[in-house]
Amino acid sequence: MIKFFRKTRQKLLQENRFSKYMLYAIGEIILVVIGILIALQINNWKDYKKNRVEEQQILKNFKEDLETDKKLLDEFKGKALSYSKSADTILLSINEAVPFDPNKFIGHASAIISNIYFESSSSTFDQSLSTGKIDLVENAELRKELLEYYKLTKLNFEDKRISETNQNFVFPEVFSQIVATKEVSEQLTGIATKLPQFDLHSLATNRAFSTWVILKKLAFREQSINYTELSEKVMDLISKIDEEIEGNN
Repeated sequence: MIKFFRKTRQKLLQENRFSKYMLYAIGEIILVVIGILIALQINNWKDYKKNRVEEQQILKNFKEDLETDKKLLDEFKGKALSYSKSADTILLSINEAVPFDPNKFIGHASAIISNIYFESSSSTFDQSLSTGKIDLVENAELRKELLEYYKLTKLNFEDKRISETNQNFVFPEVFSQIVATKEVSEQLTGIATKLPQFDLHSLATNRAFSTWVILKKLAFREQSINYTELSEKVMDLISKIDEEIEGNN
């Protein structure tokens, strides 16, 4: 093809047909430009198809991570509700509103000093953010919602605040009032001690102890509500990801 063009140009020059030569040259340039544009278009199309394939995989990975989050959130919601009931049982027991069972009481006490801390499965988010591939998610609204979700769950100020309160205040109070007693200590260690006996009346009149049990009940209830809302958000994101995957097929 190049040889043909060269021969044509040479023929026109030899025949002194300069005006036709110029027109021919311009036409040749236009053809070259069109060829380049077509090549660029084909290349852009190939890149676009490649990006869409990669986007599909990223969306599927996001979905898997979110499904893991959903299971954890449902599990933690159940724990939070159960631990909240344990706090109720402790308050009822020390006020003699229900029969006292030392073994069960210890179990409920262990529950209220427990920490529940949700951390999202963010491997896909972390990788796509660090590589810039989060931008391959074409749906701007979905991309924004994913960014907001992981920003919220990775920082997780609510669980962090509750955990710090538990560690700094609730655990020491519950530990000193319940665990550090003769019955509980001997049951846990099998070693006779000279610690004071377990005293329900003392617990019932201990304002600090009751305060922290009530605070833990409220904290668990707050966590249960938070996990419910996050679970609903996760379900909504999974639904939108499914729609996006279907729309790209």
